[in-house]
Amino acid sequence: MLNIWAAKSRPLRSQPDRRGDRRGPRDDARDFIAFLAEREVLDAAGHERALAALDLPGRRTLPVLLVELGLVHEATLVTALSEATGLPILAPEEIPASPVLPDSIGADYCARARALPVAADADSLTVAVVDPFDPEIAPALEHLADRRVVRVLVGPGHFERTHRAVYGDAPQDDDGAPDDDLTRLQDVASQAPIVRLAARLVRKAFELSASDIHLEAEEADMRVRYRVDGVLIEAERLAKSVQLALTTRIKIQAGLNIAERRLPQDGRMKAPDRGQEVDIRVSTLPTAHGESVVLRVLDGSRRVEDFSGLGFDAPSIARIAAMTARPNGLVLVTGPTGSGKTTTLYAALKRLNGPHLKVVTVEDPVEYRMAGVNQVQAHPGIGLDFAAALRSILRQDPDVVMVGEIRDGETARIAVQASLTGHLVVSTLHTNSAAAAVTRLMDMGVEPYLIAATLNGVVAQRLVRRLCDDCAETVPGTERDRIALGLPPGTPFTLRRPCGCPACNGTGYRGRMVASEVMLLDGALRGMIADRAGERAIADRARAEGMVSLSESGRALVLSGRTSLDEVGRVLEGLG
Repeated sequence: MLNIWAAKSRPLRSQPDRRGDRRGPRDDARDFIAFLAEREVLDAAGHERALAALDLPGRRTLPVLLVELGLVHEATLVTALSEATGLPILAPEEIPASPVLPDSIGADYCARARALPVAADADSLTVAVVDPFDPEIAPALEHLADRRVVRVLVGPGHFERTHRAVYGDAPQDDDGAPDDDLTRLQDVASQAPIVRLAARLVRKAFELSASDIHLEAEEADMRVRYRVDGVLIEAERLAKSVQLALTTRIKIQAGLNIAERRLPQDGRMKAPDRGQEVDIRVSTLPTAHGESVVLRVLDGSRRVEDFSGLGFDAPSIARIAAMTARPNGLVLVTGPTGSGKTTTLYAALKRLNGPHLKVVTVEDPVEYRMAGVNQVQAHPGIGLDFAAALRSILRQDPDVVMVGEIRDGETARIAVQASLTGHLVVSTLHTNSAAAAVTRLMDMGVEPYLIAATLNGVVAQRLVRRLCDDCAETVPGTERDRIALGLPPGTPFTLRRPCGCPACNGTGYRGRMVASEVMLLDGALRGMIADRAGERAIADRARAEGMVSLSESGRALVLSGRTSLDEVGRVLEGLG
């Protein structure tokens, strides 16, 4: 190796080597790349990629490039730099609680130079540096501080966290990132390993039939989780060094501002799956350890199931058919986020759709594509929210209108008025039960007599995971199980429980089905609603008229062997 490595006390500034030739910081950087290759930290391909990245135009900081390209783990890099240069590594106890010499050295300069003053006395200033090959940092700081500079080493990611802890958010341009970093970010995000990594994560989601990909920034690494059948499953941990590059790659694909890291952003991208383009909604959120990203898979080409395919039993299907067979009125599907409400609405539209009816929807986002249905994508940012879209839709002479969600009083009132004037309106609400939909509409300002006149019925639902038929086993029920299921003493019964196999990715479950309660309004219930009856009284009356509660529906699924008692308890928070 060159004498830069043999003489560890040698300062890393441009100076003549043994041959009298003038050396620059890039020469030292190339020597360090060779040093990493000799110690097998870099393989041959990594060695070539590092040299190529170093020669790209613009400001190039070697340690940052090595980490963000995923060529070297940050901890390994800092250790190698220390070995090669003789500089010590910044210790946790050396991190200052407040800025050092803030009147002389500003936070903006520290952010640009990636240099952090950590201690000062009358004669010297100790500075943690990311790039020991930069010949300008030490002289500049000596001039600013009027002190001799002593350098210690810090990794790129550790520097950013420490800088935020000492100074707060780093000064940035109006878009949220230093201008000279943008070209570098785009270059790194376009490197083949990052492109392949982003594609692999999305492809894995398709293989698992996941609804969401969660890329969560943590202090030491980046966690990857997939939501499969409504449950988050941790898949892997990515090196912290790839976090910024991977996030930037996704933001580029989704048309987001790669310079803005301080504010949440939302966008869309497409990815190929089995010969078709799948829409993916992208959401970024700044956190304490960097941006976290969630990708929602919106496979509009999925086949719309009928009610039996969703898991509804025959009596429930008959009740839903009765409430949607009327030419006008309001039909609601309720439940928390992720309970399959939109899927149920589309099952209803599948039954209704035909040449004799005009069906129009307004959704955010459009989750399924259905031939013969006029689908409108809401855009609240330009004023096309559900209420505005619904007003325009009613001028299109529709027979059936689907509103993705009733979120506010204005949308609720327009939906009720539309149902009064000869339209069948189907929509969703966020309530825990069918009866609670009535009180929710009242809370939104809809008069009880209008609810009584227009509401055809309400479906409240949850999604529970189906047991995997390849591995589920049958076991005798225990006394505790009997009590939970409400069975009489001495009743013999068996249950099925999950085991886990390759077919279900080791979870014991594969796919989901509906647990539901279907409240079909009759004259008695309409009278109670007009008289402002409470949620409990409405629910009791509906059960007396034959409505099966969510808990009872869950128990039936357990006893039929289609799901487990633990799964129903998880989703319904107990069977009481």
